[in-house]
Amino acid sequence: MSINVLLIEDNPGDARLVQEMLRDPGAVACSLVHVSQLGDGLDLLERECFDVLLLDLSLPDARGIESLEAVQHAAPSLPVVILSGQKDDEVALKAVQSGAQDYLVKGQGDTRMLLRAMRHAIERKHSEQRLSYLAQYDVLTGLPNRVLLEDRLTKALDQARRKGEVLALLYLDLDNFKDINDSLGHDAGDGLLQSVAERLGQCVRGQDTVARLAGDEFVILLTGLTEPAAAAHVAQKALDALSAGHSIAGRDVTATASVGIASYPESGEDADSLRRNADIALYRAKGRGGGVFQFYNPDTNAAAGERRMMIEKMRRAWEQNEFVLFYQPQLDLRRGRVTGMEALLRWRHPDHGVLPAARFIDLMEETGLILPVGEWVLQMACGHALGWQASGAGPVRVSVNLSDRQFRRKDLVWMVARVLVETGLEPACLHLEVSESVLVGDRTHAMGTLDTLRRMGVRASVDNFGSGVCALGGLRELPVEALNLDRSFAHNLSEEPAEAEIASALVALGHGLQLKVLAEGVESERELGLLRDSGCDLVQGNLISEPVPADACAQWLRGLEQRSLVFLAADN
Repeated sequence: MSINVLLIEDNPGDARLVQEMLRDPGAVACSLVHVSQLGDGLDLLERECFDVLLLDLSLPDARGIESLEAVQHAAPSLPVVILSGQKDDEVALKAVQSGAQDYLVKGQGDTRMLLRAMRHAIERKHSEQRLSYLAQYDVLTGLPNRVLLEDRLTKALDQARRKGEVLALLYLDLDNFKDINDSLGHDAGDGLLQSVAERLGQCVRGQDTVARLAGDEFVILLTGLTEPAAAAHVAQKALDALSAGHSIAGRDVTATASVGIASYPESGEDADSLRRNADIALYRAKGRGGGVFQFYNPDTNAAAGERRMMIEKMRRAWEQNEFVLFYQPQLDLRRGRVTGMEALLRWRHPDHGVLPAARFIDLMEETGLILPVGEWVLQMACGHALGWQASGAGPVRVSVNLSDRQFRRKDLVWMVARVLVETGLEPACLHLEVSESVLVGDRTHAMGTLDTLRRMGVRASVDNFGSGVCALGGLRELPVEALNLDRSFAHNLSEEPAEAEIASALVALGHGLQLKVLAEGVESERELGLLRDSGCDLVQGNLISEPVPADACAQWLRGLEQRSLVFLAADN
């Protein structure tokens, strides 16, 4: 392949020597264009493309490094080899530091040296450009990264101040991207990110910037606006574009996003405040359930700050072993016996005492902390159950809740099997509770996972049944053994007579599907009586026992014989 060479040299003899060297039979094919003045060379660079430039530093219309600087301004990607009439190490060093790829002294080299210098200059320039690209662009999506975004934001702010314009910074985060990544795999996740990047690019003007910060975090910088409201149009356009199906690995994937918007000068007058406030607005949008955009509002600052502080404290609590397990008994109404204990996660907060999971579980799920914590819960619960058996408390089954994110782990079955082996607990003594919502997503994955667990000997139930998510027609196919009625049913039994009929219908539904039915949240003997009359199999709630600390469970279970629970069970 021919190398297109531009030579800027005012000495005819030196120019002729270069021409003869490049015509040497041992040389690679070169196409040489020669001009004697820098101005003529710059004109050529505007019209034509060259692979390498041979530049004399002593020209009639420019001298020294200023020639190199002018060339770099006109053609920043062009490799340059300096040709000098004298050996000057100081000038050579300055030329290389200013961007030249090599420095040759005229008359001290042959054809091979010149060709090697040109080839190395081209290769070195390509390497520099590649490194520059990697430093400023995201490799996966081709979008500007944080470094380039910062540079453009700084320049955009300067322009906005000079011209009195408005600019907007939009922080965009995909909703539940980690779930998609976990269920479909990282390759599919990468494909989705590339699709998102392409669609976001179609939602903005050429003067705007779409950047990827990390993971599923994107930023849109809108410049030259007349009012902040213009950003709302772009935000909604982006949300609509992303919500349309993405074809990823032969599957149609739906992605939604949340967007936080901060504008200059309304929401901040410098880069730091705009970034911070766009991030706060993003958290506010996600707190509304996702799929929406939210402008920064100073009133939301305090709430967002509290939320972030909660996340930081929660992570620190995990590192400092502040999470503990309590257990609540599950009573078999027909036999009048406690047959199971549900593991309940609690946080021993240094300032606020023992906090129930409802105070932090959503944040734990959102941040992904639920994965290591959930595995720890399973490990501890299985170990505790084995300890109860060793202390003579009998083979009571332990129930462990699996969150949506935990259930979608590709290695869930392997993790459960490993924990059972490590603890030595029999699979039949482990019961997993999964929420209705996992059945709405990838049913094939749900069915396969539950079926594999059942064949291992581990049983499962649908937790919080009746919260309005699960399709009744799909229950028959599920490899589960029980339905756990949402605690709201037991609570409403005492207040709404019609609720008793609904509870009876749900119990009958469960029995019709050959499933046991457990009612959670039983607080009064009236609720218990109504559930017993409906044929409910198992109950759980503070009427039976408030949650018991893990270290007191063995003693509590051993004392059941001295405790009268039979009167709570079936009629005698």
